[in-house]
Amino acid sequence: MARRWKPADDTTLRALYAEGASLRTIGERLARSEQAVDERRRVLGVAPRRHVRPWTRTQDALLHAAAAAAISDHAVAEQLGRPVEQVRLRRRQIIGPRSPSRPYSAGEDERLRSRWPDGDITVLADELGRSVGSIRLRAQPLGLHHPRPRRRWAAQEDVVVRDGYEQALSCTQIADVLAGRTPGAVAARAAKLGVATYARAWTQLDDRRLRLLSAEGMAVESIAQALGRTPQALLLRARRTGVSLPASNASRSGRRWTAAEDDVLRLNVALNPAVLAGLLGRSSHAVTQRMCRLELRNGRSPHHPAARRGPLTPGERVTAVRELRSGGPGRALAVARRLDVPAAVIRAAAADDPLGSREARGAGGVAASAG
Repeated sequence: MARRWKPADDTTLRALYAEGASLRTIGERLARSEQAVDERRRVLGVAPRRHVRPWTRTQDALLHAAAAAAISDHAVAEQLGRPVEQVRLRRRQIIGPRSPSRPYSAGEDERLRSRWPDGDITVLADELGRSVGSIRLRAQPLGLHHPRPRRRWAAQEDVVVRDGYEQALSCTQIADVLAGRTPGAVAARAAKLGVATYARAWTQLDDRRLRLLSAEGMAVESIAQALGRTPQALLLRARRTGVSLPASNASRSGRRWTAAEDDVLRLNVALNPAVLAGLLGRSSHAVTQRMCRLELRNGRSPHHPAARRGPLTPGERVTAVRELRSGGPGRALAVARRLDVPAAVIRAAAADDPLGSREARGAGGVAASAG
């Protein structure tokens, strides 16, 4: 059963969203997925942030001062009420990439040994003109800091994540089954496994296919299935790109929902609303609204297994392209083992990179248009 939203949760969502906090930040604060936060934002009628707030001279001056004082981007983001991604991008635009960190001197190492772990690390970082993260990293080779190693994902855990996404479980529900894993860790692993298809950034290839299929007169639900998107994401993208979509083939009689139809929705939560609309002879909008009324969507990540386009699903293709943008020749083999496909398929996906556009390069974060 999906966890209900409380009035206090709604108040926090409204406040943080108005301040410019990212969906990820809001989700971490409320212990919910990014998709659940965005869906609740729509239910509450909170208008989406269509444009990034312009940067003022005062804020740019603060960025320059923070860079000179080696203040972290997270601290600056909190001070300005902006997502840390915006702060990093703006800093690179007006200041440039960070210069390589200077090596630690023998005196600094000795001072670190004598002061560790007494006192506040932030005080020591200020005295040495270093960041807290830099201090911790330097303490490791000196034998002063022994962080707990990150636990590797086991094959059985990957099976649980895949099954959870196929059953349309939220990241929180999947994490409850996996001991020692957080919802954020589940979401990150799902992206690594290529099963996270929701909120994919639209690529140039997707836009071309959208224009072609709409020109052929295909119904909205059929195009959504072909592109592995939800009808809502399809309509939103069409408005943004100026594509005229054909009318839905589903009935709009406004007839009452029957108990049998409700049972179909409950048993097939993981299906794309476009598929359910075709099965029930209703519009995808009516299906989505009914699922929300039955509390099948509120607070739940709408993970819809997408059909394969050739050897890879859309999520797997995004994963392959993203991971092969960097790394050595062994990266393709590692990704192929993780996705359980031949390495040649991974290399072919990277060679025919549909994510070369500026939009698609943000696919790993919060996408501009959910799908």
